[in-house]
Amino acid sequence: MTEKVNGWTVPGFTHVRELGNGAAGRVVLAVDDLTQTKVAIRYLDRRLRADENFLAGFRDTARKLSQLEDPNVVDFYDFVESSEGAAVVMERIDGVALRRMLAAQGPTGPLAALALLGGLLAGLAAAHERGVVHGAVRPSNVLVDGEGNGRLADFGLTPAEGSAQAAPVYAAPELWDGASPGVASDLYAATVIFFECLTGRPPFSARGQSGFAKAHREAPIPVEEVPGPLRDLIAAGMAKEPEKRPQSAADLLVTVEEAAIAAYGLSWEAQGRGRLTELAAQAATLPEPKPSRATTPKGNPITPRSGASRGRLVVAIVAMLVIVGGVVGAASLYEKKDDAPEPTPANSGQPSPAGPSGQNSALAATLADKVGKAVARTPNGSFTFQRTGGGAAKARGTFRLAQGTVPSYSMTVSGGTKPLRKSVRAVLVGNSAYVQAGKKWQSSSASGGRGYAALAQQVRGGSAADNVTALLKASTAFNQAGQIYRGFAEAATLEQYGVPMVAQMASAAHVKRVAFSLQLDGAGLPVQLRIRIGNGPRAPMLHTTYAGWGRAGAITAPR
Repeated sequence: MTEKVNGWTVPGFTHVRELGNGAAGRVVLAVDDLTQTKVAIRYLDRRLRADENFLAGFRDTARKLSQLEDPNVVDFYDFVESSEGAAVVMERIDGVALRRMLAAQGPTGPLAALALLGGLLAGLAAAHERGVVHGAVRPSNVLVDGEGNGRLADFGLTPAEGSAQAAPVYAAPELWDGASPGVASDLYAATVIFFECLTGRPPFSARGQSGFAKAHREAPIPVEEVPGPLRDLIAAGMAKEPEKRPQSAADLLVTVEEAAIAAYGLSWEAQGRGRLTELAAQAATLPEPKPSRATTPKGNPITPRSGASRGRLVVAIVAMLVIVGGVVGAASLYEKKDDAPEPTPANSGQPSPAGPSGQNSALAATLADKVGKAVARTPNGSFTFQRTGGGAAKARGTFRLAQGTVPSYSMTVSGGTKPLRKSVRAVLVGNSAYVQAGKKWQSSSASGGRGYAALAQQVRGGSAADNVTALLKASTAFNQAGQIYRGFAEAATLEQYGVPMVAQMASAAHVKRVAFSLQLDGAGLPVQLRIRIGNGPRAPMLHTTYAGWGRAGAITAPR
């Protein structure tokens, strides 16, 4: 029998039981009558339904969320409105709310905390790329599933007005001054959660709203309470002034990965996710803890989170895709020494070996074909790129692929040396490079150019979508974990597959193969690619994110 919620239920679903209740409204477990798939439905509180400004903004947010596919974000399936009510239909995930896990068991330890933070930042980066700010990042909006993945839920369900009062423990200083939630405040809240995972409590405790406002604005950040190698992360993410925090979730994520590798080694993420898995399983067996006044002030929703799009849901069922996401942004990259044993499934999630006829090798070949066809159908998009270790570079912009020729790029780019630190615009068309100098453009050969022209060419070589298929084809050890694919690729073979830049970097580092981590969307298009060359904290790393496939404009030579 369908249970009524405030006199109205979403048509086409049968309710199973209530999962929780919070400031945004009730959450129920339901079954899709068509597919018999379990989903979670949040029936919006009447105060939200009566707020026309909130509804107008959330309709736009819902449209963007329906197009967002990221393994660190609970899938948003539909926003249903009627004269009787409004509800969000979301993916249903078996997991434990981070709030419950922390309340029941205290600190997670540094590796688990880093793995969780990496996942949150990856999910936020994907959302911010589409213009969606979460606005209420807090432990009750994070689910930890059975594989140790952190999943963000309930994007945009807190009105901008009063967002600080809704979750004062996690509210950035600028929110107390009336600013609307933004990228910087999301990063602040994620860092507060990171601190709480490390220490078992939030960085500030206070009495009443005014006390929290004063603490966030004025109290020193208690970095001395966290492990030494992680103090700079806390200081950066919780900077009092928003402009002093990292400019994006992707930027902070790179810092997280570098700090984690330097402090805990290349397998930090696998170990951290393993610990999160244990903690989630243990918390699920314990009674639901009572809310803590220090961490869940009045008005802070305390509910299990789940989430799911009816159209996407049917496609997912037809395709038989049952995937519980991964921590992409924090995906670790492995490179073993030449005399180390081959990685096996027992090695904390490292890629397992597979010969040319192995199942993993077959999966890599299948993926390479899928990616190649997907990119050929959608040959343009936007990207961000960062190279660390052995020649720093940063770039963001758009690209366009054309069969039989090199990709065209339009970007802003900067380097790590003093002459190249200023961001400038650059365009690559064929073998020509164009660099903006004031109001004029200077042209040169891309392959033989110097300065910014050479830097832009390096970005093209390091971020090219063809690198994905080449790495898959050249992989000798390959493993899938959710929507994350990890492996090793032989450097010599990469040259044959048209990735000379990575092969040359490997040769310069005296390594025979490189490690890579890859995320694809449902269509087979690349979302993120990380390539690590060699061992040690200063080993070169190439990190590319892809977005906006099919939406980039034409790229032509400047006049």
